[in-house]
Amino acid sequence: MLSIICLTIILSISLFQFPVQGFERIPNAKLGLPFEYTPKEGTVEELYKDIIAILIEPYIDKEIEKYYGKQYMYDLWDMKFLKINRIDGYRSFAFTITVKVRPFIGAHNTIGIDEMTIRIGAEHPTVENFKHIQSFEIPKNLQ
Repeated sequence: MLSIICLTIILSISLFQFPVQGFERIPNAKLGLPFEYTPKEGTVEELYKDIIAILIEPYIDKEIEKYYGKQYMYDLWDMKFLKINRIDGYRSFAFTITVKVRPFIGAHNTIGIDEMTIRIGAEHPTVENFKHIQSFEIPKNLQ
């Protein structure tokens, strides 16, 4: 009897520690992702996210420079994809991607949090919306 209880406890703990297909939240992305989604490390999804990030980087750079008056760095690996929409429905190739970035100065002293929506389609990507969320004080030694 004690061995059955121990086995039940061990199996229960194992099920909660290791993902089991059917128990994970696997998004249906036919129309996009209406919520922030971070792919698991080392997955093909993470690879695609990184490719998208580097392709839209120049447009993000321009918006940051426009808002702050000069260029600041941000980490591509830290970019959050808040929402992705297929504009014209499933299997269409026009998208809006909403991202969040944290520009910084020096050794990662965050100066702000910004969100922007970028439209991607047959034409060049365009920034449809830029929203400054929060400002942080720049350290005196970096001003």
